[in-house]
Amino acid sequence: MQDRNLSRRKFLGGMIAVPAVAAISAPIAATGSFIYPPDSLLQPPAPKKVTHIDNMKPWEPVFFAYEDVPSLAMKVDKDQVISFTLKCTHLGCTVDVPKGNLKDKQIVCPCHGGVFDAVGANVAGPPPKPLKRLAVSISSDGTVIVQDKGENTSA
Repeated sequence: MQDRNLSRRKFLGGMIAVPAVAAISAPIAATGSFIYPPDSLLQPPAPKKVTHIDNMKPWEPVFFAYEDVPSLAMKVDKDQVISFTLKCTHLGCTVDVPKGNLKDKQIVCPCHGGVFDAVGANVAGPPPKPLKRLAVSISSDGTVIVQDKGENTSA
């Protein structure tokens, strides 16, 4: 028959074992981030064809998803196209983009009131950085191609 009473020795052993296991496993878990390769060593996502430059109107965004992140591309000059993600740099909420022409308009984050200008630069509120830029190239046939180069360059 098994004794149902917990001895003082077993109780104290459990009280010491639980924090000891936590104290040992916490540093091991923390070093995991140092062992995992840094983002600079990971391959960037594949380029994505977005649209043809002739289909773009100045300052009117073309929306698309890049690696499951809402993004936009926009012609700001005759042959200059910019692109950035729509994920707020504060806490990652998706920002609200006004409809139509974005020139002189603001992009707002609905979560905490962050404000960005039409080219993604942070102008007010808590966001610490501009919206993440995507590198844009235009192929010889006029196809607009975006790719994440792992950098965040401001406008």
